[in-house]
Amino acid sequence: MGEPGLDHVLDSLRSRLAAFEDTGDPSGVFSDAATEEAALLIDAVRERTAAGLAGAWDDTALAAAGRLHWKRHLTVPPSDTVHDEAALLLFVRPFRADRSLVPEVVWSRLAGPTEEAGRLNLLETPAAEIAEVAEAAAGHGLAQSLVLPLRVAAAMLPDRHPGCAPVLSALASVHHLLHGDGHDGALDAAIEAAGRAAAVMADDWPGRAVLLSRLGLFRWERYNRDGDEAELTASEQAGRAAVRACGDGDPARPGCLHNLVIALLSRYELAPEPSVLAQALEAGREAVRTTDPARRAAPLHALSLAAALGLCFDRTGDPAALAEAERALAAVLEGAADDNPYLPLVRARLDELAHATVVEAAPDDPERPEHPPPPGRGRGPRKWRWTRAG
Repeated sequence: MGEPGLDHVLDSLRSRLAAFEDTGDPSGVFSDAATEEAALLIDAVRERTAAGLAGAWDDTALAAAGRLHWKRHLTVPPSDTVHDEAALLLFVRPFRADRSLVPEVVWSRLAGPTEEAGRLNLLETPAAEIAEVAEAAAGHGLAQSLVLPLRVAAAMLPDRHPGCAPVLSALASVHHLLHGDGHDGALDAAIEAAGRAAAVMADDWPGRAVLLSRLGLFRWERYNRDGDEAELTASEQAGRAAVRACGDGDPARPGCLHNLVIALLSRYELAPEPSVLAQALEAGREAVRTTDPARRAAPLHALSLAAALGLCFDRTGDPAALAEAERALAAVLEGAADDNPYLPLVRARLDELAHATVVEAAPDDPERPEHPPPPGRGRGPRKWRWTRAG
């Protein structure tokens, strides 16, 4: 027997399974309440095992949780193997103790040696730790191998489980890495996972700002891919929410500001509204000011600010904007590590600045802008071009 409360949870889950057998209605086994009951049992078994208390009750509890995911597997398309993987993971221990606890149809699949799932499963590791392990491993060429265990863990967690958002956030990061490697559909999968994580995360979850900023970046990338303005709007909204979610001094704030800047610059290029450019400049300056030049992302922050200042120069013709861009890039170039992968971009941009000249357009230039002349210049509208000398 388990604890009285857990016995009640086990009885409730069994009732859901019996109702599905009687009626064929899958709503009960697909409900978040059913997922929550199964997750409570799984967490309890993991904790009891760690404490040396596991016994026959634990096998029964895992078998019930496994049957929930097995029933789900039987009602989804065969190509969706997530619930099948979850069921097999949960059936291993009950099968070894008493094979009658699990469906006979899977006996042959459990009879041979079973592949060790390592730390990326809820029977071995709490959900939040699974997310940490996956985030650490993703950058070491293991992204592809992390997708299935993270998807299985996410399928086994109810929305309000404190580990659900971290696991989904890690899954989103893994898919985004695969997108960078050219995997088809990976960007859409990253957005789906990050969007679900944003929908279920707690207000006080420490990873809230980073997740929202990632979501904004992913939506911005899809905007650049598809040209759908709704994606750009969603990117801005997520980016602003990310900045609001991190206070002054938060180490995530500069990165959140940077991702907001690139969305704002795309918005400005789509519809040149001076107030949007002003917001991008403000956010970009703060990102550069609050980022240690030695950090890997520092060159990116300087480059986005330089891009905003370049647009500012295009609008006003004020050479001070170019001078500020040069200072920001030079500072990060001096402080960055020699192996920083973004330094070639910084050097290229500085080279452009070093060879830039400001050319005044003729008064009758048909391409001259309709904006008023820059402050202090009273000879009528001019077009200021950023060109390469020589």
